[in-house]
Formats: sequence, structure tokens, C-alpha cells
Amino acid sequence: MTINNIQRFSRSVFRLLILSVVLTGFPELTAQQPDSISFYLHEAAANNPGLKAKYAQYQASLEKVPQAGTLPDPELQFGFFIKKMTLMEGYQLADFRLMQMAPWFGSLKAAKDEASKMALAKFEEMESVRNQLFFDVKNAWYQVYLSAKEIESTQNNLTLLRSLERMAIIRLRSAGNAASPGPASMSEGSATGQKAGNSGMGGSAMGSQADKKSGTGSSSAMSAETPMAGADQGGMINVLRVQMELGELENKLEGLKDQLVTNKTRFNSYLNRKPDADVFIVKELPETTLPVSASLLADSIVNNPMIRMYDADRRANEARMVMANRMGYPMIGIGLNYSLIQKFPDVTSMMNGKDMLMPMVTATLPIYRKKYTSLQQEAGFLRDAAAESAKNVHNELKVSYQEALQLYHDADRRIDLYNRQASLAEKTITLLTQSFSVAGTDFEEILRLQQKLLDYQFKQIEALVDRNVAIATINSIIAHQ
Repeated sequence: MTINNIQRFSRSVFRLLILSVVLTGFPELTAQQPDSISFYLHEAAANNPGLKAKYAQYQASLEKVPQAGTLPDPELQFGFFIKKMTLMEGYQLADFRLMQMAPWFGSLKAAKDEASKMALAKFEEMESVRNQLFFDVKNAWYQVYLSAKEIESTQNNLTLLRSLERMAIIRLRSAGNAASPGPASMSEGSATGQKAGNSGMGGSAMGSQADKKSGTGSSSAMSAETPMAGADQGGMINVLRVQMELGELENKLEGLKDQLVTNKTRFNSYLNRKPDADVFIVKELPETTLPVSASLLADSIVNNPMIRMYDADRRANEARMVMANRMGYPMIGIGLNYSLIQKFPDVTSMMNGKDMLMPMVTATLPIYRKKYTSLQQEAGFLRDAAAESAKNVHNELKVSYQEALQLYHDADRRIDLYNRQASLAEKTITLLTQSFSVAGTDFEEILRLQQKLLDYQFKQIEALVDRNVAIATINSIIAHQ
């Protein structure tokens, strides 16, 4: 196997190794289960068009390394004399010239070093895109989970509200049935009064007593009917209130379903799948914590691919400065000149018709120094820009890390708070519902607490998702998957 074949084989193995890193990421992704977040991360790394484009750019940058370390192509010149050139030893017919130029010693090595560092910068850029892609996939998956859990919570609350609606309707009907005997007692009292008035003359006293009784019976019937009318009105108000809440909640449910479709579409786009492809959603998000202490995590920010990319760019420009310096030295050329000579007729000289072969050495004269000085200064400025960019990214990542850490702690507190609040609201609703089923009171308070409970459940889910997003953000900052 030749040296060139060995070099090509080594590059192929290196590319396969890089591809395996891109597709599998960290060891955690190799043990994925179907329909899990790890499986989705692996699928995104294999299929995402943006990441595949960055990998193709990295492959292209690798191809620049052998280009930079290769000598310029040799030059072959051919000249043909239309009229024979007469020389002392014959007629010169043509000239052949072969020349190979070579840059100053160390120039090719510096050029290869620069191309290698630029390829490394492209690799780190690809790693940064992969790192961001993994965060986007996790965040999108958490949003799908959030929408699905909010839909589930809303459906549960709709079930509770419908049970409250049935209770309110039952109480309304019960109140109507209790009010129906009132008019019957009133008509019975009126009939008794008429019978007393139609009796004999001696029954006038009885008639007046009957009138008194009839009047008393009538007023008592009205006083009994009025409270029942008020109860019926209050019961109808309760029914209407719960139906209003049901309408709003059903409308909210439809909006959440639309949001779920949108979130699934966004998630599937990262995996380069069909927008309506199924997405696996766990019943409950697992408890997640920070991998190590906060101080150690802060020290790991230097592992971020963006910082490593700018560091590789800085080293590439340092190599470019060396190359620019070497370019300021002469290029050396070595070649041969071959002249084709035709014999003179009737000449017996030994040199008659002998072709001429002349070794040649040439060199460039880099006397215009401003160009090479400017090349070195350009590389120096780019080196400094890369170093300052790395510092700037490091500072921004520290701020992002602190914000993510704050979100993590805040989400932890909110999870505990809304767990307690939701539990208290459920207990209170249970007690008020029992009171309403017995006495028919506090129905408005039940509806208010039902809204509170739904709000607590939503905020509890959001806090849980926020904590997982915060951890995903921190892992993205320190390039830990």
C-alpha cells in the first residue's frame, strides 16, 4: 500500500469516526429506547438537514488540507520554430521546458496547519449546531408534553364541571317540586271560605271566621311561594353560571388541541419527519436534577463548542501568520530545457545534430514587501478578533447559565408551591361540594375554586417543564447531553 493510499484510508477512517460522533453524540444516546427522548435525539442527529449541511461543510474543509500541502503544478512549455533556427551544430526545430516551482521551506507545512485548524473550527461549528439542535428537540418535546398535559387537565376539569352542572340541575328540579304544593293549599282555603258564606243567617259568625281563615291561608300561600321563586331563580343562576364556565373551558380545550398540533409540527421538523407524525409522550416527566454542583458546572462553560470554535479559529490565524511570513521568501524553481536539433547535411562534426539538455534553476524576487506585511497584519487582526470573540461568548454563556440556574431554582419552588395549592384547592372543593349537595350553598365559590384549581394545575405543569428546560439549557451551555 502506497503512502497516498494510506493517507486516503486514514482520512476515511477519521470521517467515519466523526460521523459516528455526530450521529450518536454522547454515550447516553447509544442506549436509547424506541419512542424516547434519547431515540428522538439520535434520529434528529441522523436526519436534520441543517446538521447534515454543517457536516458536509466540515467534509469540504477537510479536503482543503491536502490541497494546501501540495506543491504547485509543474509547468511544461513547448516552442516550435516555423523557420528552422540555424545554429553552429545544426538546425534548432523546437524547445521543451519543464519547470517545478516550490515555496520556501516550511511554507507548505504552515499552509497545511492553517487548513487543519480551519477544518477543526468547522468541526466545532458543526458540534455547536448539533448541541443547539439537541436543545431544540428537547425543548420542543417538552412543549408537546406541556400541551398534552394541559389538555388532560382541562378534560378532567370539564368532567368535574359537568358533574356540578348535573348537581345544580337536580337541585333546581328539587326546588321546583317543593314549590308545587303552595297553590293547592291556597285553593283549598278559598273553597272553605265560600262554603261558610253560603250557609244560613246564623252562620255569619262562622262566615267571618271562615273569611279570616281564608285570608290567612291566602297570605301564607304567597309567603310560601315567594321563597320558592327565589330558590328557583338562584338555582337557575347556578346552572347558567356552570354552563358559562363549561363553554369557556370547551373553547380553551379546542385552542389547546390546536396548540398541540403546532408543537408536534415544530418537533417533527427538527427530525425531518412528516408534520403529522406521532410523537411519544410520557405520562409523567421524570425527576431531573443538575448533574453536578453549580460551581463545577460554571467551570465547564469552556467546553462549549462555540468557545472551542473561536479558539480553533485563533490558532488557524496564528498558522496563517507563519504562512504569510514564509510567503515573503523567494520561491525556488528547478527545471530542464530540451532543444531539438537537426543535423547539417554533409557535416562530419561530432556535435552535428546533437540535441541540447540544459538544467535550470529559477527564483522569485519578493521585493514588494507591503503585500506580505499586510497579509501578516490581516492574520494578526483575525487572530485577535477570534480571541476576543471567544471571551465575549464565554461572558454571554455565563449570563445564560446564571439565568438558566435561576429558572431551575424558581421552577423547583413553583412546583412545591402549586403542588400544595392544588391539593388544598381539591380538598376545599370537595368540602364545598358536599355542602352544596346538602344545603345548596357556596356554588359560586365552588366555581371560583374550580378555576383556581385548573390554574394551579397549569402552573404546576409549566413549572415542571420549565425545570426540565432549564436543565436542558445548562447541559447545552456546558455541552453535556
